Amino acid sequence: MPGINVSTEALAKVKAALNDYNADISGFAARVEKHISDTNKSAELEMQKTERQIEESIEKIKQLQAKINRLTDEINGMAYEVGLAKEKIEAAKNHLAVKQDEAERLREKIADLEKMAANAENPEARASILEQVSKLRDELHKVEMEISRLQDDIFKLEDTVTQLERRIKEAKYEKAKLDDSLRAAEKRLERLQNKYERMKSAFAKLKNHMGEMLSAAKSFETRAFSETEQSLGGIDRCIEAIDAYLA
Repeated sequence: MPGINVSTEALAKVKAALNDYNADISGFAARVEKHISDTNKSAELEMQKTERQIEESIEKIKQLQAKINRLTDEINGMAYEVGLAKEKIEAAKNHLAVKQDEAERLREKIADLEKMAANAENPEARASILEQVSKLRDELHKVEMEISRLQDDIFKLEDTVTQLERRIKEAKYEKAKLDDSLRAAEKRLERLQNKYERMKSAFAKLKNHMGEMLSAAKSFETRAFSETEQSLGGIDRCIEAIDAYLA
């Protein structure tokens, strides 16, 4: 009965196809789970990378703020020194003017006394006048030494002010650059933090979806395996019935 043989062969082919299908389905959920695990690891690595970038940005901001604070203190300190130096210059100039007036008066006295000495007919009177001139010259010398010292002090103080003002200008320029870097670093940190929050939200949704996908994969694998086994059982019974009929 060739028709029955053909039916047996067809059932055998269906059975083989179902066995192949079973082999394909077997481990389907495990493969899905591995894919989910790999996806989770990849997402976690990206989040860890972003976390490191955030930590690095925070550390950079701290370093920049420390440098800015140090420069601000230096600028304020130098500005204070400039103020003190200018006060000293003002006081020294006032003192210098007094000493210069004093020196001028001494020169005038000396000149007057020298005239008197030149016109004095009495040797004793001339000697007395010249003695006064000598004392005034000693006094004038001391005043001129004081004038010279004051002028030197003023020169040094003015040079100090010039140097300090130059350093203040340089420090302010450096601080301005650091301020720009700080603003850029703060903006980058804000972007990274926003990115991290979005990643956390997306990752939470992804984990939820992947959990649902894994559950569906397991359910599908179990149901498909069960239905295939039932079909195989039916085919086996059909083949057995055919074989019994042909015996």
